[in-house]
Amino acid sequence: MPKSTSHPPLTGRVTIKEIAGYLNISHSTVSRALGDYRYTSAETKQRVRRAVEDLGYVSNAAARSLRSDKGSLVGLILPEFQNELFAAATQTLSQRCLKEGMQVMLAVSEDDPIAEYKHVLALREARALGIIMTPTPGIMDKTVALLRGIPVVQYSRRHPRLSAPSVTTDGQRGIFIAAEHLLALGHRRIAYVGMECDKSTGAERLTGFMKAHLGFNVASDASLRRLGPPLADFARSAVIDLLHRVEPPTALILGSGAQTLGALKALRHSGLEIPRDISLIGFGDPSWYSLVNPGITTIDFPVTEMAEAAASHLMRQLSVGPDAAQQRPAHIAGAPSFRLRGTTAPPKMARSTRSSARKARSSAA
Repeated sequence: MPKSTSHPPLTGRVTIKEIAGYLNISHSTVSRALGDYRYTSAETKQRVRRAVEDLGYVSNAAARSLRSDKGSLVGLILPEFQNELFAAATQTLSQRCLKEGMQVMLAVSEDDPIAEYKHVLALREARALGIIMTPTPGIMDKTVALLRGIPVVQYSRRHPRLSAPSVTTDGQRGIFIAAEHLLALGHRRIAYVGMECDKSTGAERLTGFMKAHLGFNVASDASLRRLGPPLADFARSAVIDLLHRVEPPTALILGSGAQTLGALKALRHSGLEIPRDISLIGFGDPSWYSLVNPGITTIDFPVTEMAEAAASHLMRQLSVGPDAAQQRPAHIAGAPSFRLRGTTAPPKMARSTRSSARKARSSAA
């Protein structure tokens, strides 16, 4: 008895069986066509592909990965994705994976170790090929165990419990350059608003700040330092507090992009003029830094190159295996660039002293 040529009613999720009925061919023929089986005719493959598009068929990737024990997902776990470093990682990894026939699954941990564990577990259950992640300071034992035997790249931060390649900023050098510049201008009350030292990035940047002071044989006033989350609201509150001191700072260095934004809000609220009343050096270099008047002096990093390096590290592990790649885990630190614009100048007192000296010399002449 010949098969019916009428099209069967389709369910919400189109199946191979329904495609077979739609085309009036066998279920196995559809499967072979979808699998690009070499003995299936080109005409049949074309008919099946057209039907897949017409009917909206979606293959069951989870079942396929269970059969092959190999998926096509790559995980990207970030604390947040609004700053330029994390945005670059998302875009670059997505483009790289698309070329390689893979897909990126983005997860946000908000620096919560429990959320981080759940994301890693979900990626392992989905047979993810590898993971690029910014580890939380309090990474859990069971998360570390899950990450063994899978390609991993640490991005933006490093954790001592993970023996995996890493790509970070050289924040220590960046903040050192910023503090050195202000000290050379004559500033001695320099405030620093940065991240907590439980994060590798926070500890490195504070070290750079302290080393610059040591190089100038200038004591760094601990009361002018505020460490907290890389959030604009935290920085805004911290800077307002610093400005209300009996002896407020004459200059300010920020340890993250979001903190830079918060500091600028605080300074605008206070009515202070930059750099006449206070000098400022930001972190990162989004496009608007160069557009605002007078242009923000900042420490910049090669964010695109760093994201590409992280993706390359992961692809190398996928080709040689995580064990071989992690025998000598590589570390890349993006070198800082100093963008001198209009938000730094000698402290007001030093400018007044020099101006008085010039007037005195002029009168004597």
